[in-house]
Amino acid sequence: MNYKIFLILFSLFIFSCKDNNDIVSWEKAQEFYINNDFNSCLVELSNIVENSKNEIYVTKSLFLISEIYLNEYKNYDITVEFLNKILWDYPDSELAKRSLFTKAYINSNYIQSFTDARELYNQFLEKYPNDDLVPSVQYELSELDKHNTTIQNLLNK
Repeated sequence: MNYKIFLILFSLFIFSCKDNNDIVSWEKAQEFYINNDFNSCLVELSNIVENSKNEIYVTKSLFLISEIYLNEYKNYDITVEFLNKILWDYPDSELAKRSLFTKAYINSNYIQSFTDARELYNQFLEKYPNDDLVPSVQYELSELDKHNTTIQNLLNK
């Protein structure tokens, strides 16, 4: 009986230590980010992605990595790779919808891949029709319509 209690307590201790490691690593990454030490932040976030079993910390880390590559390094290809990882590996996570929106936004506003952007925004509307981001998606689609109109006008001249 005491052996079983010991095993249960030991297991709880091990699992709580892993969660605690995730918390400590996440807090370190946040500190690096706040201090604009993006390389150290990326190392810490990558450590979480590779070692954590906690989906919330993994997806938050992947998303922050994508934001760093987008906003600090302006590397859109790598940004999209990390967004895709969230979309493919964690499609039901809370950050999947933000990843889909961000991926569409990058296609529309940074790399001018308007057809891909339109397709991604429409996927968003299909998958999340009642989300708070729907007005933003509709705005982005209306902006894409302006591009189509301009292109058609140029082709008709």
